[in-house]
Amino acid sequence: MVDDLARTLHRRSDLLALLVEEPRSKREMEDRVDASRSTIDRGIRDLEAVGLVERTNGGYAATVSGRLAAESRAAHVTELDGVDRAGPLLDLLDDGSELGREMLTGVEVERAEPPSPAAPLERLKEVIRRSDRYLGMSAMDTGTGFGQFFHDQVVEEGLDLSFVFTREMADHLTSNLGSKIPPMRQAGFEMCVVDHLPFGLGVGLGDDWTVAVVLVYGPSARLAGILFNENPAAVEWATELFDRYSMRAETVPP
Repeated sequence: MVDDLARTLHRRSDLLALLVEEPRSKREMEDRVDASRSTIDRGIRDLEAVGLVERTNGGYAATVSGRLAAESRAAHVTELDGVDRAGPLLDLLDDGSELGREMLTGVEVERAEPPSPAAPLERLKEVIRRSDRYLGMSAMDTGTGFGQFFHDQVVEEGLDLSFVFTREMADHLTSNLGSKIPPMRQAGFEMCVVDHLPFGLGVGLGDDWTVAVVLVYGPSARLAGILFNENPAAVEWATELFDRYSMRAETVPP
């Protein structure tokens, strides 16, 4: 039965979408889709057979099951679109097992490619500037002076910043920023370390705006691109992942 439902939903999604909008007669459907009356007749019979539409006084309407099935299909198509657009970056992840599907629905992809290889990092900086609080996970240096940028945002702009680093990345940051770390810590910068991270992550939090960020690096450890998603489900997934790693991390002493 589930297979029949899936096949019918795939083949007759255009008709079902019309009936989700409002009840319609077969003539009205014929006027709205590029199909013959015989095709519409077969489509309606198929949808009726799996309980997605029902007869009304004026024609046909989507059932409750039909409406929910149409919404599920639309969400699935949106998610697959995200997989398609993000695919070249996703394939570069060494460990993508913890990447949530939530991150792909409505994802925006910025690749570090000519003619604008710096575009992903510039957008990330705008995310951080807009945030009151930023949660991050990093195993690699993003380059282009991001350490100094974080210092300025924390010390001068009051950004509430919490990061989970790999030990190697924490040592690299401390070595590069040196005496700038203590003022950052005093201003609210929290820093802890773990042995392994699956990928780079960010969560930007503002008064009326949130965004989830996934950073992807290529084989040469250079940034390949960044995924951005403002959907609440993506932000919730990213925040929970940060919390899991933060709870198991070791706090770096002042």
